Amino acid sequence: MQTQVLPNRTLWRWYVLLLIANELDLAFTYLGLSQGTFFEANPIVRPHLYTWWPILMKLAPLAGLALAVYAVLSHAQHLQSRVLGALRLATAIYTIVLVMHMLHVLSSAFAG
Repeated sequence: MQTQVLPNRTLWRWYVLLLIANELDLAFTYLGLSQGTFFEANPIVRPHLYTWWPILMKLAPLAGLALAVYAVLSHAQHLQSRVLGALRLATAIYTIVLVMHMLHVLSSAFAG
């Protein structure tokens, strides 16, 4: 059984979408915190919110993921469809988080 090899840019596009979604999540989190409209639910991140750790905790895994995408594209083409599925799932989850952020921003704007 032969696996289908995807174009390189398909994996990279989904990676970039995930990267953007991650950074938007961080921006919305700081916006909500600065307005005092919500608190950080993640107990690991909460004590470090106003330090560089949240940014590093976002960027380090994303850099690792970029290396993994590169490795899959270079040496493990048979895993491309699984990696693409994982990227799509992670992007979908962050999209849901971003929709929740937007709903929160909108409800705060109309409530005040």
